[in-house]
Amino acid sequence: MRISTEHFLFGSGRISKYARTIAPDAEKLVRDTFGSLPAVHLVLNGDTSQMDHLVNTGETQLLSGINPTQVNTVSRPDRHSRHSFGRTSIDRDGVLIVLQLPNMRSEHDVRETLVHELVHAHQLGDRSARDLHLKYLKHVWGQQPMKPNTLSAYELLIDQREAEAYGAENLAAQL
Repeated sequence: MRISTEHFLFGSGRISKYARTIAPDAEKLVRDTFGSLPAVHLVLNGDTSQMDHLVNTGETQLLSGINPTQVNTVSRPDRHSRHSFGRTSIDRDGVLIVLQLPNMRSEHDVRETLVHELVHAHQLGDRSARDLHLKYLKHVWGQQPMKPNTLSAYELLIDQREAEAYGAENLAAQL
């Protein structure tokens, strides 16, 4: 797991340090419970207005013909991240997880969010899941529409994955 910080603001130091400390243990816990994980880049983000930008930039590196600076001026309809704790998506090297440190009030928030987002990393980790998510990204970025049946099935899968990740948050008590 590669860990970096972005837009670090004064006051997020305690939460950032805690996240950096327990991230390897959270990764091991999820791996031991669910199975393999792809390469994970964990970004500890200190500016809530930048999460979409960070994830959009990671995603657009996978898609030809999309300029991240143009895309980042428009919020994607499937993103409502200003108040969320984290977001996971695929990127060039594996999976990108962005944690919103200013939204977290306690170490409990950090533990649960890390487990939740690492479960998503596992879900997006195999080649077929990655390929399907890339097709979805091409759809949401307006490059290649998905057939309505395929889109509906994938949105149902996203909901199922979300339920699985929420269900796994209780594992955070082991950290």
